[in-house]
Amino acid sequence: MIARALAKRALLRLRNTSQNRGFPLQIGLLCAAATSTATVPVEWIVLAATLLIRERWVAIALFASLGSALASLALYLAFHHFGWALLLSYYPDIAATKAWNEVTVWLGSYGAVALFVLMALPIPVPKLPALAFAGIYRLPVMEVLIAILAGKLIKYSAYAFAAAYFPRRLAFVADIDRR
Repeated sequence: MIARALAKRALLRLRNTSQNRGFPLQIGLLCAAATSTATVPVEWIVLAATLLIRERWVAIALFASLGSALASLALYLAFHHFGWALLLSYYPDIAATKAWNEVTVWLGSYGAVALFVLMALPIPVPKLPALAFAGIYRLPVMEVLIAILAGKLIKYSAYAFAAAYFPRRLAFVADIDRR
């Protein structure tokens, strides 16, 4: 009940600022915060924002990708520098999870390409284990940034395109029915 009320309030705030010139930047910052805290799926933010102002779907996808990629890079760098100590302090059982085992195999075999594929997948796959392992595995920072940004740009562009051109099918996300 509280989460629904907060979501409605956030949507109302977005709706009130959607006509501002800086709206895509605001969405990028919101996506960075959502990625850093893992509180709201960025895909939902992209869909809701695009449904509010469909003609700016490209800018929304671009800024959402940049914001989310920079936040993901910050998480990667945190794991890169603090390693196992940081990871295990927050997630003591992570090494025993199925996601951790799968990500370890993927990143060990394919490196940044696996990270790109994971970021581009349009399904809710946990990305924190991938970023943690990539950081501990010490993949090159520039390769990681390019892989994350490219993957997120493809995924969020697809979501924004779908919301811009097929709004009636996705209006349930933002509780919006604009014609």
